[in-house]
Amino acid sequence: MDNAIAAPQNLSANTTSAPAQVTPNQGVPSPQQGQILTSNTSTQNTSGGVFDVFSQPAIRKAMPAIIALLTIVVFLLIYSWSQVPPYRTVFPGLSESDRQAAFEALSSAEYSAKIDVQTGELKVPAGRYHEARLYLSSLGLPKSAALGGIEALGQDNAMTTSQFMEQVRYVSAVERELALSVSKISTIESARVHLASPKQSVFVRNRVPAKASVVVAPYPGRSVSDSQVQAIVHLVASSVPYLATEDVSVVDQRGQLLTNDNRFSSMQMNAEQSSHKERMEDTYRGRIEAFLTPVVGTGNVRSEVDVLIDFTEIESTFEEYDGNDNGPRARSEVLSVEQNASGGAMGIPGVSSGDQSGQGLDSGTLSSKSTRNYEMDRAVRHVKRQGGTVERISVAVVVNPPAAKMIEDEDGVQTEVPGAYSEAELMRFTDLVKSVVGYDQERGDVVTIVSAKFEQPEAIAEYSDPWFENTFVTGLIKNISFAVAFIVIVLFVIKPVVTSYTSSMKPNPAPSLAFPAVHTGADSGGKVNDSKIGGGTPLTLDTGTGGITEDMLDTANTYDSKVALVRMLVSEDSGRVANVLKKMIRDA
Repeated sequence: MDNAIAAPQNLSANTTSAPAQVTPNQGVPSPQQGQILTSNTSTQNTSGGVFDVFSQPAIRKAMPAIIALLTIVVFLLIYSWSQVPPYRTVFPGLSESDRQAAFEALSSAEYSAKIDVQTGELKVPAGRYHEARLYLSSLGLPKSAALGGIEALGQDNAMTTSQFMEQVRYVSAVERELALSVSKISTIESARVHLASPKQSVFVRNRVPAKASVVVAPYPGRSVSDSQVQAIVHLVASSVPYLATEDVSVVDQRGQLLTNDNRFSSMQMNAEQSSHKERMEDTYRGRIEAFLTPVVGTGNVRSEVDVLIDFTEIESTFEEYDGNDNGPRARSEVLSVEQNASGGAMGIPGVSSGDQSGQGLDSGTLSSKSTRNYEMDRAVRHVKRQGGTVERISVAVVVNPPAAKMIEDEDGVQTEVPGAYSEAELMRFTDLVKSVVGYDQERGDVVTIVSAKFEQPEAIAEYSDPWFENTFVTGLIKNISFAVAFIVIVLFVIKPVVTSYTSSMKPNPAPSLAFPAVHTGADSGGKVNDSKIGGGTPLTLDTGTGGITEDMLDTANTYDSKVALVRMLVSEDSGRVANVLKKMIRDA
């Protein structure tokens, strides 16, 4: 567009060429057909310094590259920001010393650890969270769990510290030490110990027993066994003076009492008795399945055993005499007899007797005594019957029948016959089970075996994480989204800008100046005859066209013809020609 006025410079060319004929097929396009004279109509410079800088030719040439570079830099920044992994706190509430040691250890091991500027917590990438915790644990970090124990008693000592405060600190230190010891158990994540240890009197009768309570929190998915509870009870009781095991209570994080109190469960089996019953039932069940599985096949037998156990303990004392039935035997005998007899006068002296016969009565005393000692058998027995006596065993067994069989009859027709165990086979199975469990009819044991078809369990569909929770898929989608966005920006933003600046910097060919045709006269054929210039062939213009192109100027046969065409253009649109001349002068 800027070189549109260069047409007059070519007017001297082709002075000997044939006269230019503008036929209807070569007609000048009209303004309605869109081929209009276009030129840079900017007539003044922008006063702003920024616009002047950007209007410099060198800046305009480099502008596409600058825009492309800035776009790439912005995309790289956004991409790098999106690739930063989320961080997670390793150990909340670390002391300053432990945090510094853990940060140095993780940094030296290339765990990409950082300190949160908002909270001051030590954080690592979420993907390496558990690995970092294991690594710190192998180094013995954090060490703050041991702080506040017995070693803390030597701190903050002063002459003004009362005996009560010293006792409180001592009890608190013992509680922390016991909690740390309980936490060493594999299934326990954390523990707290509370001691009620009153001041003891010097008199034994006035001493008050101590009491303790322990709160344990096992790891998720794990439980504290009865043996571990008993170990905790004895550990605490052995660490505190005047503390009995009956005065220690253990509670889990759900508020469930783990220690057994027989005072409130006299009518129920305690945990040890229940565990003993379950072990016996599992033993019998394992024996039954071990014997029947080779016969009926793996997975084709199910058994259930119920054992009735009497845990009553009986203590008796017996005293027996003559246990051998020999009868008594005399060992010694003493016999003593005494007799007294007398015949003298009787009555009152000086008084005649009433006995007419004149004869007196005789009198006497007889006594006897005997002592016999016998030897007899005597036995004293103390009998104590331990609990856990099996009173009855009940066994129920279900076996899966064999697979169906195809039987071919005389006509060659095959028929499917369902498999089943005969009564004789079931009786053999029953006898086998009775021998395994120690069947006792007098005890009332029951053994039942039936044959029933097992239903196949439904197949459990394999669980898989949803695609939107898969880190690989989400990362791939994120990268593809950035790539698509980058391509869209390049095609619809950068490319148009680069094309615009590039086209403005290229030398434009002389544009066509579209003006209405100039008519000075017409012949019978619809052609206009203008005046002859320099004796050449008259210029013929098409009345149906709307303008003069650069080709018409280049193909003019004489210089005078070209001058005439330019004059015609100036006469039709002098303002546009003036603007073109101004731009030529300004660029020069």
